[in-house]
Amino acid sequence: MTVVARHDLSRRLLLGALAAPALLPSLGRAAEAPEVREFEFLGVRDPQLGMQLAVAQHYGLFREEGIDVTFRWQSSGGEVLTVMGSGFPIGVGSPFGQIALAAQNMPVKILAGLADISDTQGLVLAPGVTIAHPRELEGKRCAFTQGNNSPLMLVKLAQRFGFDHTKIRMINMNPSEGVVAAARRDVDMLLAWQPFLHRLTTMGGSLYITGGRLHFANPPEVLPERDKLLYAHSTILVTQEWIETRPNTLKALLRALIKADAVFRADRPRAMAAMQQVLRIPPEPLEVMAEANRYEVAISPELVNTYTFTSDWAVGIRRIPAPANPDTGISTTLLEQVDPSHVTWRPRA
Repeated sequence: MTVVARHDLSRRLLLGALAAPALLPSLGRAAEAPEVREFEFLGVRDPQLGMQLAVAQHYGLFREEGIDVTFRWQSSGGEVLTVMGSGFPIGVGSPFGQIALAAQNMPVKILAGLADISDTQGLVLAPGVTIAHPRELEGKRCAFTQGNNSPLMLVKLAQRFGFDHTKIRMINMNPSEGVVAAARRDVDMLLAWQPFLHRLTTMGGSLYITGGRLHFANPPEVLPERDKLLYAHSTILVTQEWIETRPNTLKALLRALIKADAVFRADRPRAMAAMQQVLRIPPEPLEVMAEANRYEVAISPELVNTYTFTSDWAVGIRRIPAPANPDTGISTTLLEQVDPSHVTWRPRA
């Protein structure tokens, strides 16, 4: 896709695939002028966090909404948290970012969810390891990375299938080291996230579970929301000051990201091309990672489940002193003004 063709592509997609009666009234109506037209945004070159950002940038969807967004790409959501902790106003991250910053009396809110990323985290058995029943995980050596809540998947799996998760031998190492260790059979399994799960499966490992699926079942079992092993979402984080002083700018941002969602649904190959170019990820792992996400710019009960799950974990590891409240941590007003159909959860009055 050449640069010259992007504007035409955007027009065709938005006049064709986006021309659903329910969508056009909210996205097509005249909008208030953005308070600022140019600003920087902390992005991450990762399809879990960056699909909408990449598509909107590649196809000029920000410009269509009257804004010019310059991305300061970070390597992870953790880096975004650090930079926003120093006062930067807007970026992508997990609900933990908002929870941790709010616990430090920094007025940061979740503006919208971007994707349910629960199935991008999981457990892969090392090549040659077979398990007939989850209880056989007891005694196995598991590579994992401290500082995230993925071990809770093993806790919930143990509760479901009646085994003792404390008998799993957890060995701390970074994900790349874990892939190598599992491939060499120095450990029996890897608890991590994409693309590291994919790397190990290409070496002969077998995907055992993800946050929302039991892959050892035949066929793989999709867990209902209440029974998921892990709750995880990517979100937009923004300061309260921006919500109050730049609401039109943020609404323009949301409209562009909603359009990016629609491009992904209407013409996935075009969206994947944008992600490959902007996020700089090879096609094969990109396809695997994108497939594991459920993209939608939304504020939903599922997002709140992730918020509560993350808050409970953060309290349990003493990262925050008391549970966080989604009623004050998630700001619904601007997304509701852009398109109320994208808001299916609202704070208590």
